[in-house]
Amino acid sequence: MKQVKGGVTAPKGFKAAGIKAGIKESGNTDLALIYSEAPATVAAVFTANQFKAAPILVSQKQFKTGLCQAIIANAGNANCGTGQQGMKDAWAMVKETAKVLGINPKHVLITSTGSIGKLLPMQKILPAIRPLAQKLSSDGGGEVAQAILTTDTRRKEIAVKVDGYTVAGVAKGSGMIHPNMATMHAFITTDAAVPRAQLQKMLAKAVDNSFNMLTVDQCQSTNDCVYALANGLSGIKVKGRGEREFQKALEKVCVYLTQEIARDGEGATHLMEVKVTGARNENEARLVARTIAGSDLVKCAAYGKDYNPGRIFAAAGSTTAKINQDKMTADMKFIEDGTIITCDLGVGKASAEAWGCDLTEGYITINARYHT
Repeated sequence: MKQVKGGVTAPKGFKAAGIKAGIKESGNTDLALIYSEAPATVAAVFTANQFKAAPILVSQKQFKTGLCQAIIANAGNANCGTGQQGMKDAWAMVKETAKVLGINPKHVLITSTGSIGKLLPMQKILPAIRPLAQKLSSDGGGEVAQAILTTDTRRKEIAVKVDGYTVAGVAKGSGMIHPNMATMHAFITTDAAVPRAQLQKMLAKAVDNSFNMLTVDQCQSTNDCVYALANGLSGIKVKGRGEREFQKALEKVCVYLTQEIARDGEGATHLMEVKVTGARNENEARLVARTIAGSDLVKCAAYGKDYNPGRIFAAAGSTTAKINQDKMTADMKFIEDGTIITCDLGVGKASAEAWGCDLTEGYITINARYHT
């Protein structure tokens, strides 16, 4: 397995593009399209937030067909809390995308990200979809990585080549990030052939070990999602011993994107990595790891490089996980571009890892002025 260039268009048969549709006040690119030359089997994981955005509701319905050939995504407006008009607008984007690409409308997924409660500027978006489709290119992965950003400071993309096929991914996310998905979008592409049920199972596992162990600010989004498309154009079928290798590649992509989101947390200066050991079972190890990664006091200590294991003990002890107070250990190691936190609960052999970032004045500045 080796990392290669190209982002989501590195696998065979995938094209992508980004364009300036005028959604963002900054004038930056804000509309993205990923296209597969052949219908792909699709797996997806959606936000656990009960208050879901229109594009999420639409994609949950579209996803049930089991196939996807295009993903249309906009940034700068979440199309959330927009009522029936928001639903009509999301469906209009789906239908227009299918029309210009000449594909089945049921094979289009959609996402939106940005501020909540505002209607999409459809008079700008719909006319931009055709020129966006005309820009599709096998080198367009970077354009998608740029177009889906909101408060992010940099693009997040990766591609890894395995024997005969490639797995790639792109993501956005910086704030409103918390376990059980976050205000992040991740799109994963592969030219391997993977049956739908198998792909869904593998994606769910990969997400549990990556995005669901990520927290920036303990705020769960209304719009987050992870879509995985497998078009099979490499001719390689994932089966038997190959399943383990594909799972490793999929998790490598997801973990990399997770770390990049944490590293790029709003106002953050570095990545925070939390490793919990000695837990009674995996669920309790995961609970403690997420709690430590989400602790404001631990995050502030990381920012100030203030060696303060007491805050780790306090965070771990605040959970329902079993601990042995006499055998517990905790440590903080400050490295050039991050903080590594370890905690052993002293009761078992289970372990887990979570990711987050330090908490700085910058986070408050960004979110106090989000609409201004």
